[in-house]
Amino acid sequence: MDRWLSACLVVFLGLFGYVAPLHAQSLGDLADREVPLEALETQVAGKRAWHVLRSTAVEDAYTGVVLQGVSASPDLEGQVRFETPQGWSDWYPLYLTRSATDAFFMAAYRGDAVRTGQRFELRFSTEAGAEVRILGAGVFDARTDADAMAPATPLAPYARPVPGIVTPPHLTRRSEWGAAPFRGTPSPLAPSSYRYLTLHHAAGFGAETYEEGIQQVRAIQDFHQNGRGWSDIGYHFVLNEQGDVYQGRPFLDESVPFAEGPPLVLGAHVGGNNTGNIGICMLGCYHPPEGSFCRDEMAPATLDSLVTLMAFLSETYDVPPANIRGHRDFSSTACPGDNNYALLDVIKARVEELLRVGNAPVGRATIAATADADGVVRLSWDFLEDNGIVSYRIERTAGDSTTTVAEGTGAVPASWVDTTVPTPGPVAYRLYATGAGGREQLLAATEVLVAAPPAYVLTESFPNPFARTTTIRYFLQQDGLVTLRVFDGTGRQVRELVNAYQAGERWYTSPFDAAGLGSGVYYYRLIVEGFSGTVYDQTHTLVVVR
Repeated sequence: MDRWLSACLVVFLGLFGYVAPLHAQSLGDLADREVPLEALETQVAGKRAWHVLRSTAVEDAYTGVVLQGVSASPDLEGQVRFETPQGWSDWYPLYLTRSATDAFFMAAYRGDAVRTGQRFELRFSTEAGAEVRILGAGVFDARTDADAMAPATPLAPYARPVPGIVTPPHLTRRSEWGAAPFRGTPSPLAPSSYRYLTLHHAAGFGAETYEEGIQQVRAIQDFHQNGRGWSDIGYHFVLNEQGDVYQGRPFLDESVPFAEGPPLVLGAHVGGNNTGNIGICMLGCYHPPEGSFCRDEMAPATLDSLVTLMAFLSETYDVPPANIRGHRDFSSTACPGDNNYALLDVIKARVEELLRVGNAPVGRATIAATADADGVVRLSWDFLEDNGIVSYRIERTAGDSTTTVAEGTGAVPASWVDTTVPTPGPVAYRLYATGAGGREQLLAATEVLVAAPPAYVLTESFPNPFARTTTIRYFLQQDGLVTLRVFDGTGRQVRELVNAYQAGERWYTSPFDAAGLGSGVYYYRLIVEGFSGTVYDQTHTLVVVR
């Protein structure tokens, strides 16, 4: 609803008008050249209104007219007529496609007649009081469409090289979003090699959810086929505003899974530069100069999805990251919008990094954790699949502190006791594995609750008995001056482990090294001094065995 209202506010600025944008994306993809328009009049007859515009003379030869606009009118209709030596022609209906989520629309007329030096007029019918705003108009010559010039004999399809290390994002295939059939016989995208990855935006037709994305991809395909007269949707891939990826044009062999790199077909998204050019379109409008309705920004999750898609395409079809382009790099257009174009250097850098480290799983694993009453967490982990794991580490997050608490090599199941958890509360553990080339991935995670004791606690040392080192843990209920000392059997102090003021509501861990001490029974004593004197005094036994 917000997007619809935004577009309506734009239209409300005038009963009818033409706004010359910085070459809106739809025109850049669909027209050979943009044509300026002049608003003539609005005619009201009863409950209907006709809004009329006229173009300047078009010197180039053309067979069709295409335009983009916004209108909240639910029953919008459009027509076009052409200037001839004998006067103005009859009115012909425009093929009009509405956005599924906002007030944007696209309209087109295509015919067999070739026109040169002729003006054209547009008129739109709405209910009286409704508004229409034309964002841009242009002309095209269908005789020169690359989409209609596929070779009669299909070229040899592209053969994918050895599988790489980048796994693509999930792709919603054409059968899943209900694509209409391709019209004609698809031609391979490139006779010998792929050259570019080109980013577009839809300059409208936003989609924030998966279902909205399906509706908009259907709408764009409908216009490309029935308005513009192409064999199919012009793009190879389309992304919505949350990063879902939809297949555009079909693959040469639809039986090949996307992850296996099916050969692509020739698209129709960059006039004169479609050969070897893979087109990716972002639904939405990302060019603020075109107005308040065009201020979308790519969300982090969407950028992640786009980078992963481009990295997979770069690796699979051998397109260098340096050859990632925006539509405006090929022609006079604002596409893919200033907000997206500003990200291209970041996108190239991230694609290069992903091509270096990959995202294919290095393995699968599980991790489990249990917490004892003394704040000790017992961990165990197992590796279910090993695709080249070189090393692993376990990261712990407790409160605001994150640290690596265990490390190992290979994919070897193990267990470990964490005696150093500092604060009661939820404690998260994450198991990361590193593969060849230094690529690290999160394989498993778990969380455990370390309870807060109701009073001061001095735990039994672990291990006990011991030969050289043991660990002593204690919990402070309140702040205080803490001393922790070790005594021999005669009462003589042999070590002072702690003598400091420490904060309450925390667990503390103190290692004890018995180097230099003989076998025998020893005692460790914890004393906590508060404002009113000694608030805790506890002693436990430990045994040194040589």
